[in-house]
Amino acid sequence: MNNKVFRAFHEMRKEIKGPDGKLYYGWWNVFATYPCIIFIFTTPLMMLKLIYPAVEESLQISRADVVAISSVKFATSAIVAFAAGFLIDRLGVKSVLYLCAMVTGLGLVYFNFIDSKWTYWAAGIAMGFSSMPLLMATKTLVARWFNRRLGLAVGLTMSASSLAGIVFPILFAWMIETLGWQLATAWTSTGIFFIVMPVIYFVVRDDPSPEEIAAEFEGQGAAGKIVRGGLVEAETDEKAPSAGELFRKPTFMIIGFMMIAIGFVDQGFTQNLTPFLVNDLGFTLTKVAVTLSLSFLFGLSSKLFFGWLFDRLSFKGLSICYVMNALAIIAALGIQGFVTLLIFQLARGFAHSGILLETPVLAKHAFGPFHLGKVIGTFSALAGVGLTLGPITVAKLFEIYGNYNVAFTLLTGIMALCAVIIYFLPPEYRLRQLREQKEREEQTVRSREYANETS
Repeated sequence: MNNKVFRAFHEMRKEIKGPDGKLYYGWWNVFATYPCIIFIFTTPLMMLKLIYPAVEESLQISRADVVAISSVKFATSAIVAFAAGFLIDRLGVKSVLYLCAMVTGLGLVYFNFIDSKWTYWAAGIAMGFSSMPLLMATKTLVARWFNRRLGLAVGLTMSASSLAGIVFPILFAWMIETLGWQLATAWTSTGIFFIVMPVIYFVVRDDPSPEEIAAEFEGQGAAGKIVRGGLVEAETDEKAPSAGELFRKPTFMIIGFMMIAIGFVDQGFTQNLTPFLVNDLGFTLTKVAVTLSLSFLFGLSSKLFFGWLFDRLSFKGLSICYVMNALAIIAALGIQGFVTLLIFQLARGFAHSGILLETPVLAKHAFGPFHLGKVIGTFSALAGVGLTLGPITVAKLFEIYGNYNVAFTLLTGIMALCAVIIYFLPPEYRLRQLREQKEREEQTVRSREYANETS
């Protein structure tokens, strides 16, 4: 037993080492993304969800007007995402991270000057300008440094939002109740200016060296190289396809429509959840924040689980994730007290974490590393269309029917349909890689057998 533990520990240490015998620098990049995701992406996202009840009361506006800021946010994200993919490929991840940090920091400060629904909606522009490009930049950074461990690396990267969610909802709820929703939101900008900026400057590194690429491909039976965009890929004689060729593939179109649907469901449900729990079911903001923190704790482990699952099962793993999310959404209609609220939040937190990992897995498993910034950018922009339409549509359905029954049932059906589609969609590049690896292994076995016979 001790020998097995020792061997496992030795293999784990070897797995994370770079060509210099130290920690592979890709993992330093993963750690550097944590403050970026926590303060640029997760903090504004969490604050928006928690301030909705206070905004509805303070500005005296309708439910649809309250969540409309998220539609403005995601519409801006969809527009910016198209350009962000090209900027990431041209300028590098580091420059895009600086831009996202500055715009989000100033946008959070702006909340202190909101005095009407129009100035409230305008804040969504600053939040949207950075949110999706930030995720694109961090996911592209990880995809540049990892190939065989991509799912694990992305899972660790996206775990940053879960770490923030364990503590921040309770802290933010206290700040909102103590300082008011405007001043509390403005104060959250300090993490960007005093933590994120130095980390980007001192730690983030855009491109791996040839030696580091070789280390990432060690044991893969093929050498490694850098292709356009600074992405890690195996050495091959295959001609890189143009971006236009990738975009014309039927698989690309299917995934594109599916990204719109997933975005619609994801934020259509998420942005309406806090008003549903606080204003409709009567839970206090503190109780919602506590259960939300516990859901993020579950989400921390589930990101690692889904990263492993996507590495093993690829698109079929995504199908499992979508089914779990569909079940979590419909379960919201059964909430009756604090215990059922807690069970729902835990289930939702576990299932929802996988959604944050899907884009790089879809992009690279279907099309490889070629034009990855553009592919991820396009998928993110298409998802932004759904993210924009989802919150306002669900809020409108609430105003029409007086409850969320029809809206949540519709979202469940859409998510279940996406699960069926992705289950039967082949991950073309991933399957080709596996076939080539199997052929190399079979060739190695035949060579050894031949050498034994002739010796």
